Amino acid sequence: MKKIIPLFFLISLYFSCSSTKIYPRIKCQTCVSKSDGILLMPLQWEPSFQQLSTSQINQLERMILEIFREEGFTQVDLYDRMEFELLNAGIKDVNDPVQRANINLELGIPYLLGLSLGESGWSGNWRAIDPNYPEAGTYWEEDTQVSSMLRVGLFETATGDIVSDYAVETTINGLPIPIGDGETLSMNFGSVAKAVTVATRKGIKNLVKDCSC
Repeated sequence: MKKIIPLFFLISLYFSCSSTKIYPRIKCQTCVSKSDGILLMPLQWEPSFQQLSTSQINQLERMILEIFREEGFTQVDLYDRMEFELLNAGIKDVNDPVQRANINLELGIPYLLGLSLGESGWSGNWRAIDPNYPEAGTYWEEDTQVSSMLRVGLFETATGDIVSDYAVETTINGLPIPIGDGETLSMNFGSVAKAVTVATRKGIKNLVKDCSC
C-alpha cells in the first residue's frame, strides 16, 4: 500500500472532481460600471466564516479583489482598508441607514459586497491515508464528498436594497481508483477551504457577468 499511495496522491491532485451550481435568489437588478466603487465587507465580520483560519480568510479576500481588478474594475477595496476615509466621513456603523447612505453621498461608493457561508463540510466515511501525517489532508474511503454553500449579495449603499443575491454550491467528490482484484479506493484530496475558494471564485465571476453593463 505504501508504494502506491504517492501515485494515488498525484493522480488525485490533478483529477479531483469538483462541480458548482449557482442558484439565483435575486438576479442582478442594476448595471454596475467598472468605474463604480464597491466595498467588500470583511469576511472576518461574518460569523459563518469562523470555520476557516485567518490566513484562509485573508486569501479569499485577496482573491475576490483580484478577480474584480482582472475584470477591469478600478474602485474595489476591502471595507477595513478604507477605515480612515470612512471615519472622516462620519461613517462608523454600516448598519445605520444614514451612515450607510453617506458611503455613497460622501465617498461616491454605490455598492457593498457581502458573503456568508451556509452548510460546509465533509460527508461520507473517510480516514487519513497516513495517520502519521494528518496535516497532508488526504483521505480515502467510500463515497466521500466535500461541500460548501456560499451566499453572494450586492447591496446599494444609498438605499440598503439587495440588488443581486446568489447561492453558490460547490462539491468535491472522491475519485474512485482501482487497486486490483476488483477493488477500488475513493480518494478525496479536497477540503472545506478549497470548496469555499472554488465557490467564491465562481460566485464573484457570476456576479461580474450578471451585473455587467
